[in-house]
Amino acid sequence: MNVVLLMNDTLRYDHVGANGNDWVHTPNLDRFAAESAVFDGAYLGSFPTVPCRHEMMKGRYGDPFQKWGPLQWDALTLPEVLRENDYVTMLINDTPHLINYGYGFDRPFHAWQMIRGNEVDRARTDYFAELEWPGREQHWDDDRIATMYRHTKDRRTEADWFAPQVMQATCDWLERNAGHDNFFLWVDSFDPHEPWDPPQHYVDLYDPSYEGPDIVWPPYCKPEGIFDKAEMKHIRALYAGEVTMVDRWLGCVLDTIDRLGLRDNTAVIIMSDHGYFLGEHNQLSKSGPLYHEVSHIAQMVRHPDGVGAGKRIGGFTQPVDFVPSVLDLAGVAVPDEMNIHGESWLPLMSGARRSLRNMTVSGTYPMYIPPGHRYAKALGGSGWTPMAVTNRDWFFVDNPEPDKRELYPRATDPGQTHNVVDAHPEVVEKLHGQLLTFFRRNRAPTWVIKLYRDGPEGVEPSATAMFDEQAFPRGLPFSTPLGGNIV
Repeated sequence: MNVVLLMNDTLRYDHVGANGNDWVHTPNLDRFAAESAVFDGAYLGSFPTVPCRHEMMKGRYGDPFQKWGPLQWDALTLPEVLRENDYVTMLINDTPHLINYGYGFDRPFHAWQMIRGNEVDRARTDYFAELEWPGREQHWDDDRIATMYRHTKDRRTEADWFAPQVMQATCDWLERNAGHDNFFLWVDSFDPHEPWDPPQHYVDLYDPSYEGPDIVWPPYCKPEGIFDKAEMKHIRALYAGEVTMVDRWLGCVLDTIDRLGLRDNTAVIIMSDHGYFLGEHNQLSKSGPLYHEVSHIAQMVRHPDGVGAGKRIGGFTQPVDFVPSVLDLAGVAVPDEMNIHGESWLPLMSGARRSLRNMTVSGTYPMYIPPGHRYAKALGGSGWTPMAVTNRDWFFVDNPEPDKRELYPRATDPGQTHNVVDAHPEVVEKLHGQLLTFFRRNRAPTWVIKLYRDGPEGVEPSATAMFDEQAFPRGLPFSTPLGGNIV
């Protein structure tokens, strides 16, 4: 059996029509959902982009979560196991963080192809004297505007945008490789990640009368007092336009699979890694407590034999389940050496099991962010990064500082708008205890268990960081964009 993964960075679960959205156009995703098992209980684990890919490559949470860093040379990964079992393995991507700075996510595959230029990819140094950019003060920074301009100034038709290029490369690869007995194709599309700059005809679907500047790359911020209602509506329209563009080109890949006669022997998986706050919780970011706009991820699986077709699956799944599930599809045993934390979701599709776990835990590698730190805006302010626990009834934000904990009943407050932590101390105690059990079961470092059990006293904040700064003594990755004269 062939396996194709179509990964879409920053695709919100609730911006897909099949998941209940009534205003964003996603006809191809909706068609695919009708033919697939849709995992309504899919939630992220390690956050964000790179830590999530670690989980999907290795089937492990980390300790307790993956740091942002290169793929370890000694890690046994899913593509390697499939290679050893006569699968042809291929990576097609434009997600810059997987390849840039020697991150090595290409290494386990037989071959790889990267579409250059998305986000902070260091692909061009083209000179320009001056660039007029309306509303530049409302964007992330001048360096990123300059980088984006260099990479996109030659666009002429929709096919020149990044998601279309990735999906066209996928269609081309499928045509050239349909004859292999078994293949595993990982397609990692960075869209609809920011910058949100789809062709104008997609924006006009959602906000045709807007006359202000296109704010395609807003900074992480609390938007109240920074962007007015018209600007926020347009930011949401830009994101929605990006989603619809991605949907159109996903449809091209699905049509190619059918045209080449691959549907009957190819499992297709569509996933996202996390979402984005578009004003909810007064956040324009993907940071801070990982409320469900960020932590609830899209996951759909179309089995060639129709297993689970049309089924909505409420049982909880996480990215660590990707490795055992793909190996299950391929009929390959999970090597003991992988020491995985995940379980196959194939029994959920067949009806053999109803659940894999009774809760999910989502978060960054624990870290303390001091006031004024460069991560403060990106990760929701200063203080300790929280953990998000989701079970059938509750959404719980745990924090080493107890006065920062939050609790929301899922049935009556699905948007997590009214914190009831003080009204349910018994629920807080139970969920907090389950989080500590999760840490112990997955062999979290002693200091992490102590931090959440006893509080931050005695824990050295400088020793905690999602980014291993000792590995980057001359500055973090993605910190070297070439600037330009933006006015």
